[in-house]
Amino acid sequence: MKQTALALSLWLSGITGFCQSDSIVLTEVQVSTNKVRNDISSTSPIHTLSHQNIISQGVTDIADALHRLPGITLRDYGGAGGMKTVSVRGFGVQHTGVSYDGIALSDCQTGQIDFQRYTLSSINSIQLMVGDNEEIFQPARNLSTAAMVGINTNSKQSVAQITCGAWGYVNPILAYCFNVNEKTSLSASADFIYAENNYGFTLENVSTSSYEHRNHSRMKQGHGEVNFKASGRRYSLTGKLYYYDNDRQLPGVVHYYVNDNDENLHEQNAFGQVQFRRLFSDKFSFLISGKWNWAMSDYKNEKPSGNINSASYWQREGYGSASLLYTPLTSLSFSYSADYIFNSLNGETYYEVKPYRHSILQAFCGKWTDRRLSVVGKCLVGIYNNNGTSETNVSPSASASYKLFKDKELFIRAGWKDGFRMPSFNELYYYHLGTPTLRPERAMQWNVGIAQNASSGAFHINYSADIYLNNIHDKIVSIPVNMFVWRNINIDKVLAYGTDICANLSYAINKQHSLELAFNYSYQRVRNNTDSESRYFGNQIAYTPEHSGSITLGWQNQLAHFSLTTDGMNERWTTNEHSEDTRLPGFMEWSASAYKQFNIGSHHFSAQASISNIFNCQYDIVARYPMPGRGWKFTLTYKF
Repeated sequence: MKQTALALSLWLSGITGFCQSDSIVLTEVQVSTNKVRNDISSTSPIHTLSHQNIISQGVTDIADALHRLPGITLRDYGGAGGMKTVSVRGFGVQHTGVSYDGIALSDCQTGQIDFQRYTLSSINSIQLMVGDNEEIFQPARNLSTAAMVGINTNSKQSVAQITCGAWGYVNPILAYCFNVNEKTSLSASADFIYAENNYGFTLENVSTSSYEHRNHSRMKQGHGEVNFKASGRRYSLTGKLYYYDNDRQLPGVVHYYVNDNDENLHEQNAFGQVQFRRLFSDKFSFLISGKWNWAMSDYKNEKPSGNINSASYWQREGYGSASLLYTPLTSLSFSYSADYIFNSLNGETYYEVKPYRHSILQAFCGKWTDRRLSVVGKCLVGIYNNNGTSETNVSPSASASYKLFKDKELFIRAGWKDGFRMPSFNELYYYHLGTPTLRPERAMQWNVGIAQNASSGAFHINYSADIYLNNIHDKIVSIPVNMFVWRNINIDKVLAYGTDICANLSYAINKQHSLELAFNYSYQRVRNNTDSESRYFGNQIAYTPEHSGSITLGWQNQLAHFSLTTDGMNERWTTNEHSEDTRLPGFMEWSASAYKQFNIGSHHFSAQASISNIFNCQYDIVARYPMPGRGWKFTLTYKF
């Protein structure tokens, strides 16, 4: 704990002086800010991790990337195959939406997206948008969550890549892109991951300890997709076919001297999506989105207990959206979006009903922008028919950003959003653990912040700081029983408040050398505010740290790009009661990475070597699911 407190103090003291550029060219020191201004001038907090940031900060996997974004709480079950889900600013995992190349992902069964199924090599950028996204020309569904993580893939490069790592990790990747003609391009990619995940950990038992290895953690995961793009002077058409297959063993809860498990999970997911944009005139634009999604989960439990038995589930989704943008003036625009979503789920025995849901979402939006002021107002109307029971909700929001000085990129912003979330099918109907009377969540978000982008000679800095308050009613809290089953309850009132601070700095020493530093820190107090007479009143909600953050120092030179990163969080509690045996201690983890681009003749290569958890820190993010100790990865990439 003393180490954690010291590290957080150092992070805070460093905020005034350090940060990192948005993009770099590794052959010589160049700084560009193509996306920085969009982030800092936004009416709501936006944090972007670009492809160049991923390289310069030595990011090794999707979980590592998510640690670099402020306000995110990551639940990680450990290893390459461990489930990885995120929540933002004290909201539940299901309140965080995820979009994949502009169209929302969904899981009507659990309501949460497992990020480990998306490989980092295919990602062009990751963007976290909190509250009211100032972009108004998009599907209504993209506006329905408290926060949105946007994953944008890179379908313009042809690469062959191989990654090897500790504990039997192997990940080959092949991607090919070609132009059919001047207006049309096709790309296809495939990757496969095999990992034993038999990493070691220390098991403490009062005054004794033993060194164990994780058992029953093998994973075999494959993913492939085909992308299509056509564009003309006034239109663009994009399409995607996606398939994912993961056959993995589920590592169980580690008890004293018991590290065996007999659970297995086979997941398959296939979807097709298409999006068409058409500019009719300078004033009218039209956007159509469509998607069909199918997913299967085959859960096997060879030693069932507590009525948690083997079962298979199949879910389907049909989705359509139409949006119209009207721009009567250069500074004024309006949009209307209408979405229809159908979800259905059936299982072998452990749903008392076969749930289905019809959802109609309509978004009415307006935006005013001049040289210094941006104002956005939205109203989302949702109609939900859940197994014959209807629910209607109206969710307004408003946000604004103002440039304080004409000649400086310094902005202040403020926003408010009324949020709403229907429970997932698992939360409502899962046998023994589901609660059919579970109430929808309602949340009110407020945010005030400041952001700046500035340069002086060889220095470049951009930073943002936001203070927020979230008032949540009927919050649905999920406590993990294992990697597949969760217990769900409503908490009448939850009050969340805190701050997110993010800073990046670069200093160009000369043409061959530069220093970069990226920093983020989050304070989030998420308290049970239901009953002032209860002994649980004021307790921090389960699995939510008050302090978390990361800091990355990079050195770019002619030889290679080196980076050193530390991230961590303070203590958490596995239940809302805060008994001593449910306390999870805080931790700090250090990692280092080296990246090099080189040519052999006319062939372009890059190599990355990394060491994670350098000091072999022993910690859990989810109770009794120990995280890996010291490990390594090596990646070789060929671009053609």
